[in-house]
Amino acid sequence: MCFSLKLPFIVCLTGMPGSGKTTVAHAIEGMGFYYICLGDVVREETVSRGLEVNDRNCGFVMKDLREKFGPHAVAQLSLKNFPKDKHLVVVDGIRSIYEVQVYRSIGRTRLLAIHASPDRRYNFLVSRRRADAPLSREDFDLRDRRELEVGVGDAIALSDEIISNNSTLEALIRKVKNQIRLWLEEEV
Repeated sequence: MCFSLKLPFIVCLTGMPGSGKTTVAHAIEGMGFYYICLGDVVREETVSRGLEVNDRNCGFVMKDLREKFGPHAVAQLSLKNFPKDKHLVVVDGIRSIYEVQVYRSIGRTRLLAIHASPDRRYNFLVSRRRADAPLSREDFDLRDRRELEVGVGDAIALSDEIISNNSTLEALIRKVKNQIRLWLEEEV
């Protein structure tokens, strides 16, 4: 896709942990979007503080950044890697509406929420075996509460569209790509 847009078009993805945001982000990336992951920003900050990358430490760092610098802190940190020459950008891992406001200040922004049941999300998080995966269902529930405390529920509620991840991966990707195409048509 080739666009001659003055401001970047930014798709921000939100949803609870394990809902499918990263899978969706990579599908959107395949449509010609530049990929930014807010979770990577938190993991990098965790490493820079000399901490092991795990759910507990990443959660601590995420909350600490927001307490010290405001609810927009992680998005603000991501701007150091924001591309100046890209007009299509997908941001994976919005946790609050304040983060969306950061991107709205630099481009035309749409917020897309991905929803999946708690059981589906838990099974996915455990199966992907990332260092910050929950070690138990109790850890998973704690992580959900932490995410809700920082505002992900509001971001989901205020999203421009919500897509349910309750079927196959192919169906999810198809629904997402159709939505992105609709938004892009509105932009030109």
